[in-house]
Amino acid sequence: MLAILATVIGIVFVMLLFSLLASTVMELLAGFLSLRGQHLVRAIKGMVGSDVCESFIQHPFFQQLAAGSKERTKIGGKKRALPSYITAGTFSSVLLDIMAIDNKDDLKARIDALEDGTSKKLAQFLYKQTNGEVVDFKKKLEDWYGEVMDRASGAYKRTSQRWLIGIGLVLAVVFNADVIMIYHNLSVNATLSNMVADAATNFVNTQPAPTAPNLDNPNITEARQKIGVLVNDNIGALASPLGLGWDTVNPSDINGKWFLYKIIGWLTTALGVSLGATFWFEALKKLVSLRAAGPAPPPPAVTTTTLTQTTAAPAQTTTISSGGALTQPEPAEFESIKRAPAKTPKKPPARSKK
Repeated sequence: MLAILATVIGIVFVMLLFSLLASTVMELLAGFLSLRGQHLVRAIKGMVGSDVCESFIQHPFFQQLAAGSKERTKIGGKKRALPSYITAGTFSSVLLDIMAIDNKDDLKARIDALEDGTSKKLAQFLYKQTNGEVVDFKKKLEDWYGEVMDRASGAYKRTSQRWLIGIGLVLAVVFNADVIMIYHNLSVNATLSNMVADAATNFVNTQPAPTAPNLDNPNITEARQKIGVLVNDNIGALASPLGLGWDTVNPSDINGKWFLYKIIGWLTTALGVSLGATFWFEALKKLVSLRAAGPAPPPPAVTTTTLTQTTAAPAQTTTISSGGALTQPEPAEFESIKRAPAKTPKKPPARSKK
């Protein structure tokens, strides 16, 4: 059971590392290509049309908002700096300025002068919901912009998800990250699976939980640093033991069956990466906790103990007097012998005289 658990932990850990790498690469591309800015321009073009959109992005206020952006993208045949987002108030103010609307008389005249089409019908629809005042019309424009941007943000997230799957597939091929091969290498080598499981435990206990990729305002420098750490310190340390990379591939083994297994493994890796680093991190935390708990200890054996009561004989008490032998009183027998009167020697009988 523990061997299977260590194998599963190893696979989940690999998926977590590649999900983190794919998310960071996604941030880097979003910054270089200004994906959020391009999505914003497409949304504005769909709202006001191509001609008005061109005037919109050339407006000085819009350009001022894009001045802090280092990334430039090609819009209308020219490379332009684009902001990641603009507020509803900015949208309405710039649009009214482009249409040269200063009062309610200008408002009615400019709407009537629009070319027949979707934009004119939409402007007339919004105008009918107001009292003819510019302030009310401006508020309607802001509400319209907010609703469109909510849907555009959802579309941007779905686009980012497709990007993430594509990036995951590219990473799987570049690193030869085949889930089938990784499972095989871990399942046949208990030492390797335990080593990877220990590395996963250390990663979970020392690293913070991952967050969603910052695609609205990505930091390119920080993204580069994250990619370097993930590739060199984490994935690089596991590449050789797990068989990642192309150095271990024997050209003589490449055939149709080999390619079939590889394609399935790479696609599985790409789909797993699309679930996101947060999903794999939470799953890894639960598996690591389960492994740390281990199997339940067996219940203790029940033994019956018979107690036999034994009555001990009273112990003799010996009183030891203090002092040495020279200070002890003499025994009574010794006293009687010592005090007995000495016998008087008998006198010899006197001799009679003849």
